[in-house]
Amino acid sequence: MRYANDLTFNLIAPEDAAELLIFETAERDWFEQHIEARPEHFYTLEGITQHIVECLELNAQRRMSPLLIRDKGAMIGRANLRDMHSGQGKVGYRIAQQACGQGIAQRALQHLISEARSVYRLHTLTAIVSLENSASRYVLEKAGFEVGETLPAYSLVGARRLDCVVYKCSIV
Repeated sequence: MRYANDLTFNLIAPEDAAELLIFETAERDWFEQHIEARPEHFYTLEGITQHIVECLELNAQRRMSPLLIRDKGAMIGRANLRDMHSGQGKVGYRIAQQACGQGIAQRALQHLISEARSVYRLHTLTAIVSLENSASRYVLEKAGFEVGETLPAYSLVGARRLDCVVYKCSIV
């Protein structure tokens, strides 16, 4: 298990584009086993740069907090608060395959909850996860998220439509 002080959570920045492209490309197959694929254009320097600009525009509007997770300086994941409005927001995270199973997703989620509460003054967080993604479901449940509505055939992962579930947590 890694220790919390090994990890940093930093706002994504334009100068992260090249490193983020390397990270996303290296982890693409892993991520696409669990979540919907990103468009092909995303995996170009132009696409990544555009993605960063869009994330930072939403951040400036206080509608998104796009974070990079680093372990001793090396990028190992991402964590986001997004769709923030009226005291509510959504959480999401993607952790590199070699970093899974070490408590990093749990630490990322705790960081997002703390930021949602103290910086953005949110009172409710939600997450959508496929029923097949038992690891993410465990992380959410351990953090106090409760199972809500089921979304049949909600997510396209590979060539399969997966049922998902909405998790919800009050953070007041």
